[in-house]
Amino acid sequence: MSGGTLTDIANAVVDEYGCRETVVGDVDDEIVAAIRGAVALRAVADDVLARLSAQAERVGTAKRSGMSLRELLCANGMAPAVAARVIRLGRAMQVLTRVARHSRDASVSAEHLDAVARGVEHVVRRTGETVDSEAIGGLEGSLIGQAVAGAAPAEIVERARAVAIEMTVAAPGDGDDPDRLPPAEDSTVNELAWRTGDDGRLRGEFDLDALTAERFITTLDTASRPRPEPDGSDDPRTATRRRADAFSQLLECGSRGLSPDASHGPPRTEVLLTIPVDADAASGTAGPAWLSWMGPISDLSAKLVSCDARLAGVGLDLNGAPVSVTAPERLFTGAARKVVLQRDRGCIKCGAPASWCDVHHIIYFADGGPTTVDNGCLLCRSCHAAVHHAGWDIVMGADRHPWLIPPASVDPQRRPLPAYNRRTLRLDDPVAA
Repeated sequence: MSGGTLTDIANAVVDEYGCRETVVGDVDDEIVAAIRGAVALRAVADDVLARLSAQAERVGTAKRSGMSLRELLCANGMAPAVAARVIRLGRAMQVLTRVARHSRDASVSAEHLDAVARGVEHVVRRTGETVDSEAIGGLEGSLIGQAVAGAAPAEIVERARAVAIEMTVAAPGDGDDPDRLPPAEDSTVNELAWRTGDDGRLRGEFDLDALTAERFITTLDTASRPRPEPDGSDDPRTATRRRADAFSQLLECGSRGLSPDASHGPPRTEVLLTIPVDADAASGTAGPAWLSWMGPISDLSAKLVSCDARLAGVGLDLNGAPVSVTAPERLFTGAARKVVLQRDRGCIKCGAPASWCDVHHIIYFADGGPTTVDNGCLLCRSCHAAVHHAGWDIVMGADRHPWLIPPASVDPQRRPLPAYNRRTLRLDDPVAA
């Protein structure tokens, strides 16, 4: 195969070998060689980008453009995650000589070198060592050796965490101190960070000590165990979805009041929902509702958050000035909440414990539904979202118990189902809705 640009090589491989029914060894070798060359070329490009980002940061190019360095890179076609990695690598290359050399030689990928830099940074932060110390120099070489040997970036970072523990326990003069905690068990260095993505969803990361992590995993494991359907069939949710639902439920429970009977108390957390005045709704310029932290939300989610959180609605005129504040008087509290808890026992859709549940307005409060026992029912957080967003309906039956009406995608005939604690009822029972 003749030489040329990367595009020439790729086109030649596809044109010459892409249509063959069988691939012989020498063809495989050429394709692998082309892949290897493309990977090396990509490493060269990443090195150039990292050096240019470091130079732009040193001379203030981004600042003079009125942007952060990350914004500057993204504005020129780079994905946010890649931009963050390029910036980290550019900074690391200024203090880590081996990382700089392997980046310049294109002998190790940018992803692996970024993992080495993150691993070194973790050890420096946790042990107090300086970047130019002999121990850190040895660590840098060891981690690069792992990268060359084929370790994944995640494995490199994990090895650095283990090294941080080893170096802390074996620190001179401290190894015989029984009261010294290794970093894995030191809660004073715990970290929790989050960011809002371009799609309006929240993403985050945490770094927890072993005991807090054990409580976290144990609690989520208990709360996310599969709950079978009333007919005995398996829980249809994936394990990751169950954990996400459990995390949401735990946040909900943790925000409730610490009264002697917390399951009867209203949520303690106050959510601020900003609602533009609907004076110009005919022209469609009223705009969406806004949450303080997460920004605009749909009308469906505005109705969901209105159900059973302490809510202060702020009306704004077209100039953004507040014109009204709604008092949080629509919550199910006191006797009304206790009666709903006594009647439903738990989530009427999946049977989750009552202490996990919101009291949902069957006729939405935003649509004029009253805060009365006959207009309320218990729904856990995930089932509450399903009722608001996934086509499930609820009606109050003639028996004064709530009945679920599944969406057509679940039951084409949309036959009513009794509440979970009454799911043994048949549709032809005289008390049916």
